[in-house]
Amino acid sequence: MSIKSARILRPVCGLIAMLIVHPLSGGAQTLDEVLRASLAASGGREALDSLSSVRQTGTFSMATPFGNLEGDTEVVIVPNQKIYQMLESDLFERESAWNGTSVWQSSSQQGLVDLQGRQAASLAAQAVLHPFLGYENPQIDAEFSQLDDTEVDGRPHHVVLVRAAGFEYSVFLDLETKLVSRLQFETDVPQLGVVMITADSSEYEEHGGVMFATRNVIDVPGFVRTDIRFSTTELNGEVDHSIFERP
Repeated sequence: MSIKSARILRPVCGLIAMLIVHPLSGGAQTLDEVLRASLAASGGREALDSLSSVRQTGTFSMATPFGNLEGDTEVVIVPNQKIYQMLESDLFERESAWNGTSVWQSSSQQGLVDLQGRQAASLAAQAVLHPFLGYENPQIDAEFSQLDDTEVDGRPHHVVLVRAAGFEYSVFLDLETKLVSRLQFETDVPQLGVVMITADSSEYEEHGGVMFATRNVIDVPGFVRTDIRFSTTELNGEVDHSIFERP
């Protein structure tokens, strides 16, 4: 081998050695790695578990076949125990709540009704501040399985299927941020039957060491699309527990 060839080959061999020790691609992440990374990106289990209440307020715009609506919104969560949601405008009002045992909804269109099945389960599931908090927690009956990666709005995402409390939904995680950007689940909608709901979360902000989405877009295909933007996020405040009870 000539001296010139040796000089060329030496750095190439060095590069090959580096790639063996530190490959350019880390390979596919395991399910455990995906779940842990997402919990860590959201603030970590300890920070999430330290919260006694979360209250978010803001505005919403709703696109329906009958026209557009705009108004105010409020969400109050006692983590893993209770949740209350309110949408209110000049022409429309809806309240929904889970008090830990039962789910009800009151609206200007349908009046007061008790929710059952997938409708009830989907609301109760939202009282959990992160969909993976049931991971490695023997007190929560939850199953997790990894689906094929996909793209959401041109960005690569991991997809995890979660089954908990009789409810099943897919969680889409941005590969770069590890934050939840989309949930998809089937539910029963009056006059439509079973439909696939898509709920997109974005514009995260840090509060108390935890990342909270300040924009949620909920799409019920062919029926309604609701764009919610939260302007305030309050943690560990006093909660009027009467709001969770059936009127």
